[in-house]
Amino acid sequence: MRNPVRRGFAWVLLFLVVLPAALAETPPTVHFGILSIAPPSRIYRNWQPFADYLAAELGRPVSIVVPRGFGRLRDAVEAGEVDFFYANSHVFYRLKQAGKAIGLAQMQNIDGKVTSRSEIFVRRDSGIDDIADLKGRTMAFVSPLGAGGYLAPRAYLQKVGLETGKDVKPVFTKNLSNSIHQVLLGDVDAATMCGVNFKLMSHKVDTRELKVIGYTDVYPENLIAARTGVDPELLERFRKVVITMPDTARGRTVLEKMRRMKIRRFLPYDPAIEDITRKLLKQSGLE
Repeated sequence: MRNPVRRGFAWVLLFLVVLPAALAETPPTVHFGILSIAPPSRIYRNWQPFADYLAAELGRPVSIVVPRGFGRLRDAVEAGEVDFFYANSHVFYRLKQAGKAIGLAQMQNIDGKVTSRSEIFVRRDSGIDDIADLKGRTMAFVSPLGAGGYLAPRAYLQKVGLETGKDVKPVFTKNLSNSIHQVLLGDVDAATMCGVNFKLMSHKVDTRELKVIGYTDVYPENLIAARTGVDPELLERFRKVVITMPDTARGRTVLEKMRRMKIRRFLPYDPAIEDITRKLLKQSGLE
């Protein structure tokens, strides 16, 4: 009959040998943050194929993190809870200025551009025919830290002599469809959002009762960035995987599904594009 003590000791030795080896073979998880106004369930559903593609190409697990708002994203970046993240150009600019982020890949939208314009729209029967008619009116913006949903429209209004908060009363909807519906229902006089998004939303919501009365100057599209301090080798591998997605069959399939988020592909990030954000911030009075 075997000695149970000796047999137990053998199992302990096996555990001590196998466990470290197993742990050593599992590379650390890459945490990918996504800052979006969409519901978390939709964010996970839309971005999981992208995360799965990254994991396969990097050879390590990739988990999705969904910080709700700029403050939580900033905290997650500072705490190292996200390694890479997708955000709008305004949010990224704020993080980079604070020394917390590095640009990696610029989103090219489904119109084939790395910049976009926001559109300002009203009801056709509102009696509002041009931007000057917005003085004393309410206007729906998406988010106070949006690029197309706030920064570019605010800068444009300032450019034509309308100060947001004084001449135009801002309302923040935090949702594209809410912005459209509030104009349709007469809850606000006007609304604004990215022109590409407005076109995509027109396939979901009947916008025939709306008319566009103004177009902002261009602003940079969303981008993928890394927190400062990410291992340079991992950073470069991640950047290469994202940029070369159109070169693989699986990558093209994933990108095709991302078109509903207005994403066509990702291009190498050019810091020169930040000059546009800097100009908009100065013009809008926010910097």
